[in-house]
Amino acid sequence: MELGKDLIAASATPLVLAILAEGDSYGYAIIKRVAELSSGALQRTDGMLYPVLARISAAPSSHPFAGH
Repeated sequence: MELGKDLIAASATPLVLAILAEGDSYGYAIIKRVAELSSGALQRTDGMLYPVLARISAAPSSHPFAGH
């Protein structure tokens, strides 16, 4: 089954956040985990992953002391 680009783009941030909620990780491990969780349906590359990570880290709520 081929997924559309819109669906893949919409799933990027929540999927990466779910993976990071499992514990600290790094780029290649996140890419590998995305492929595992999607049974290979989603194949991410570092060129697609790092903009998502940049958006997550720039969001105020992603900082450990946000709101404290």
